[in-house]
Amino acid sequence: MESTSSSSSSYIIYRPEKLKRCHVFDFLLPWRILKGSGHVESSHHHEDYQGSIETHWIAFLTCVIQKILLLINRPLSFLGFTLEFTLNFFSLNGGILKLIARILTGSSLVIPDPESAEYRSFLGHLDGRIHLYRSSSAPSCIDKTPATSKIKGITPLELCMMAAKIAYDNPAYVKNVVTNHWKMHFVGFFNCWNEFLIDKTTQAFIFCDRPKNAQVIVVAFRGTETFNAKDWCTDVDLSWLSMGEMGRVHLGFMKALGLQDEKDCVKGWPKDYRGDKELAYYMIREKLKTLLQKNKDAKIIITGHSLGAALATLFPALLIYHQQHSILTSLFGIYTFGQPRVGEKQFGSFMEAQLNANFKRYIRVVYRFDIVPLGFPSMIDFQSSLTLEAASTTMAGTTHRC
Repeated sequence: MESTSSSSSSYIIYRPEKLKRCHVFDFLLPWRILKGSGHVESSHHHEDYQGSIETHWIAFLTCVIQKILLLINRPLSFLGFTLEFTLNFFSLNGGILKLIARILTGSSLVIPDPESAEYRSFLGHLDGRIHLYRSSSAPSCIDKTPATSKIKGITPLELCMMAAKIAYDNPAYVKNVVTNHWKMHFVGFFNCWNEFLIDKTTQAFIFCDRPKNAQVIVVAFRGTETFNAKDWCTDVDLSWLSMGEMGRVHLGFMKALGLQDEKDCVKGWPKDYRGDKELAYYMIREKLKTLLQKNKDAKIIITGHSLGAALATLFPALLIYHQQHSILTSLFGIYTFGQPRVGEKQFGSFMEAQLNANFKRYIRVVYRFDIVPLGFPSMIDFQSSLTLEAASTTMAGTTHRC
């Protein structure tokens, strides 16, 4: 599958950190050439897109948004920590009234530990559910989904929905929920490196339905954290890289998975990684190989929400790229929630053919008019067709709007 053709080196990269006020004219005038302006890099295999003023404005605004996000990264992170700590301080002490009573009576106060199993994220406070769904009155979007077919008594969509939700919390919290509430086997939590953001910005965890003779292995990627500006930068990046016959793919999402060269997919995605960094794709791939050696009949499910959903979609694409048949043959399905578009039409067609050939379940759940999965109404050139979405239940994937 790996190719050394020239198409593998086709790319467009936007550099928001190099954006200056004078560059506004590059985007305002559709006949201006963006390449060579300092904030846009393009391969010689791809002509600079000279579209409408609207598409140029979208590119300009996203670069401005990224630049602002990079500037406010630290204060936003501090705001998030303060808010989460405050919410946990109140909740762990029984709420405002009980907290006041504790202070007045001189009782000891519980000081939140951000790494403890009781410490919830901001999103965990918005939705505190941790138990798997047990009622007969399932939400309509789940009840009507073909994916409710079970694996050894486990409903994949239900399990993935909860796994994608708790992925936003810390490792101890996730382990506690998987082990003590779901009564399953927690394998590990992965905090992985992004070579281009120079930080550990990608998180995922793996668990099985049981410690031995497992029937189900779940990989859940964390989505965009509310107060993580670097995550938001990844989401709004319009840069792309060609993957040869697979088509063009969102560059920011691939960087989050462990891409090593942003201008060449062959160098960026070597089949075997020899470095010492903890890269999401390679770490999780090797962990799955080890688990399958011990649990030969297990089926793998990959899931995530938002940014995590994008990574959950691209992860099997890289498995196909590297011809990892031992994992692909055990792949039961992909279940994503609020997934942004990850590749152009060619990529979607390629993946659809692969899904039909290898497994039948690609379920994409979105909430009606959510702008994240719908994408902006008009993106530049290839961005306008960024998608991996099948239109009906007769195809490899199904989109369900709740």
